[in-house]
Amino acid sequence: MSNNVQRGLPLRWDEQPAPGRVEESTAALRAKAGRMHMLGRLRAKHFYTPVMADRAMDVMLSLFVGELQSSPVSDTALAVGNMLSPEEATAVIDRLVQAGLVAVSGEEPERRTVGLTPLGSARMRSYVSDYPDV
Repeated sequence: MSNNVQRGLPLRWDEQPAPGRVEESTAALRAKAGRMHMLGRLRAKHFYTPVMADRAMDVMLSLFVGELQSSPVSDTALAVGNMLSPEEATAVIDRLVQAGLVAVSGEEPERRTVGLTPLGSARMRSYVSDYPDV
């Protein structure tokens, strides 16, 4: 597996948007993914047990929003933003890397970034697009 984060796929892997609609579609996806992530955080306020948590999806939504904003995401930011301990964040990231959905770039911990692979990006675009409106 490549040690570089890959970004910038079309909105869905099986179709291209009409010219001029890419920015509008990306903005809509970014807003929807952000709302989904916020709803997950609200859920976490009410349910403190791990059985109600979906840490991997929270991390995937964070990475997807970061990709849509063209913002690099560090493993530390993922941990803090998703209320995970560094150990929990590392475990989630490792599982997502093994699944081929996430890639980590950089060897030095303070410069390391995490991002979606093309497969992870395509799946998140499809998932967020198909998710009921929030």
